[in-house]
Amino acid sequence: MTMHSTGENAYFAASNSISGFFSYYNEIFNAAEIKHVYAVKGGPGTGKSRFLRDVAECGEKNGWRSEYIYCSSDPNSLDAVVLYRSPNESVALLDATAPHVYEPSCPGAREEIVNLGDFWNAEMLSDRIEEIEKLNREKGEAYRRAYRFLAGLGEMSKNRDGLVAPYIRREKIAAFAERLMQNVPREKAFTPRPALIHSIGMRGEVGFDTYFADARKLYVIEDCRGAAQYLMAELGRIAAELQLAVRISHDPVEPEKLDGIFLRGSGIAFVVCKAAECEYPRKKINMRRFVDTASMRGVRTELNYTERMRRAMRGGAIDALEKVSEIHFKIEDIYMSAMDFAAKEAFTKSFCAKLFDLKND
Repeated sequence: MTMHSTGENAYFAASNSISGFFSYYNEIFNAAEIKHVYAVKGGPGTGKSRFLRDVAECGEKNGWRSEYIYCSSDPNSLDAVVLYRSPNESVALLDATAPHVYEPSCPGAREEIVNLGDFWNAEMLSDRIEEIEKLNREKGEAYRRAYRFLAGLGEMSKNRDGLVAPYIRREKIAAFAERLMQNVPREKAFTPRPALIHSIGMRGEVGFDTYFADARKLYVIEDCRGAAQYLMAELGRIAAELQLAVRISHDPVEPEKLDGIFLRGSGIAFVVCKAAECEYPRKKINMRRFVDTASMRGVRTELNYTERMRRAMRGGAIDALEKVSEIHFKIEDIYMSAMDFAAKEAFTKSFCAKLFDLKND
């Protein structure tokens, strides 16, 4: 795991998972949270990520708070930014191209489309159509290989969980979760918001330290044989009972499992990771004490084999996603060569002036 410290409110809104590409766009960019949405269209290399960052930085200079949502496949690239100036004043800009397609439900009234394809030379791209189509086919096949490996990882995880389940001290985990949450006051409404802090993509396994950096009290949970999922599920259940406002980080590969919970009111964070990956002050919870490892002798051989297969499947997925990266950047180079970036930057400036009511010098 490579941990990134960006100094931003940085998250992922999607993941490469055991069932393919898994998106949380609908939950994050809903009308209750976001008042206006700009769906940004354009091919790879057309500057969508740069456009999102430029708008966010302009907003910050003019009193807006921002959240940066990164691409789960390429954590160096933005998928979206969300800007707030007051509880009733919010705007989101998001990459609305495949695989995270976003189509307006109330176009003009709530959503608008920004098309960066207006700044490319279609004739230049047409001249290279066979090359583009070939690279797209290769990229699609590399993704399919990655997803087959991730599906295999999911099956091995099910096998591991089934073998270990009889040896998990579930009642002790539930009681421990109650103790951890006993002093957290009840709030008015359970408002879970997906905010993933881990991904597996073209640059391997990557995490953001956002929960670490924002927490007033941090618990790092070191897993043992998959037992952490039971503690996280109990903490999530109690958060719902207490009607807490929470950020939820779903495991990128197995979305039904949680790998992070941030209690927004109290500032308490629970994150599943190795303690060595966290440089912040924290309390460590080792899940080994909740697993009866001494009684697992009869399943240990099969369990160890399953864990080796899980590692192999994960490694195969990462290798395939690295191939995706190689092809993706070749496609980007083609589109970049056909872009009029000077015109696009001029548009960005006028867009910011209108959005933030600025003088367009």
